[in-house]
Amino acid sequence: MDAFDACIRNGRLRPFEATDEDLIKEMGTSLSEIERARAFLRDGRCEDTVIQAYFGMYRSAKSLLMAGGYRDTNLYSLVAGVTRLYVQPGAIDPKLIDLLKIAKDQKDLVYEGARCGRKDTRLILGAAERLVQRACELLDLPGVSLPDEEAEASPESD
Repeated sequence: MDAFDACIRNGRLRPFEATDEDLIKEMGTSLSEIERARAFLRDGRCEDTVIQAYFGMYRSAKSLLMAGGYRDTNLYSLVAGVTRLYVQPGAIDPKLIDLLKIAKDQKDLVYEGARCGRKDTRLILGAAERLVQRACELLDLPGVSLPDEEAEASPESD
């Protein structure tokens, strides 16, 4: 039994009928989190960037899962659902899901007091932007799109 089937069996993935309003709200929050992450990076606030980028990624993946007819209970079930519904059919690059898990680990380390280097921070924010952009494309919701602005890197070194 794979992770998706185990999550269904264990109640970690539950059927859910999302409305466009549900998806627009969730994706709107995701887009706001990415904008905040970009602003934090411009201000040199790497730890805050990582936290906001992770939540932007999580919410966009959650939106995709909801559009696919399910609701998650944790990151494991979210990853299992998105992998089955979007990665395996080739709609999402599996590297983005790997980076979602890395971002979660980095976010947890930040909560424990760890510092983030700019290189890793830019990697996480870039992955978040790509995942959110892909979710916007796949969901094709009216008025929901990620602005084209690239995350600005300051000349500071890691």
